[in-house]
Amino acid sequence: MRILHFSDVHLPFPEGALRDPAVLHPKRLLALVNFRLRRSDKYAEARQKLDGLCDFLRQEPVDWILYTGDTMNLGLEKEYMEDAEPIARVLEMARKGALAVPGNHDLYAGASLRHYRRRFAKRFPKSDVPEAAVGAKGSPGGFPSVRYMGQEAVAIGINSAVPRFPFWDSSGRLDAAELGALERLLDSPAVARRKWVFVMTHYPFLDTDCLHGLRNTEPFWRLVEGRKNVVLLHGHNHRIYLKQGPGGIPVFCAGSLSKRGAESFWLFEPFAGSLNARRGVWRNARFSLDPVGE
Repeated sequence: MRILHFSDVHLPFPEGALRDPAVLHPKRLLALVNFRLRRSDKYAEARQKLDGLCDFLRQEPVDWILYTGDTMNLGLEKEYMEDAEPIARVLEMARKGALAVPGNHDLYAGASLRHYRRRFAKRFPKSDVPEAAVGAKGSPGGFPSVRYMGQEAVAIGINSAVPRFPFWDSSGRLDAAELGALERLLDSPAVARRKWVFVMTHYPFLDTDCLHGLRNTEPFWRLVEGRKNVVLLHGHNHRIYLKQGPGGIPVFCAGSLSKRGAESFWLFEPFAGSLNARRGVWRNARFSLDPVGE
């Protein structure tokens, strides 16, 4: 079984997107200035990198694709109209299925929730356990979302992206109702008996910074404590890494697929009780696998 995890594509603004009056939202205006001054050149070739991932998948097919969000930059309607198709096309390249969660740039302001439900939720893969989802306030809905990956693995997506009005606040939060639903899933026989349980969200599980990290990690870590089959996946931090969480739980950050000079993804191959993890790297205008495993 081969599983690919990628994140943080940040596709360029579609033509006409910045003529939307919604860009005058104070948080978006300041973010746009920051993007123009510090970020735009780093992600200018994001579409090329996404196409490069498609080329890689044609050469190196995978069974499952897990995506941890940040498709766009400001969560504008035009971004949703143009960006749903290329992301859905990548997810559809998995031989057996995919799972996706939104990032904070996808749910950048309150109106972005509506765009997500209309444009993305309908295109993204459906949960194998739809009854597990809870309608958390301020959430796009549909989470936790579950994909059973054969008899030995399962992926569970939870949402941590929350639209926040203050321009200085880009932190995430896990809703209490979703955490309760996640606990019930982890305790269910169908999940508990599996060797690999991939729990994925956008925000980093080990970053508690109140302005950029995940604010309420404590209840989450209490929930997964002692569960030896859990593997955590996230994005948000635009550098790829593997860290050990409390109790030795592995935490993989996929970094950014498209950030110039740091393009990355993870390819997992569970085998005989071990999880072989290899990095995807961008060299000579194409993606390949790092010959040295993590």
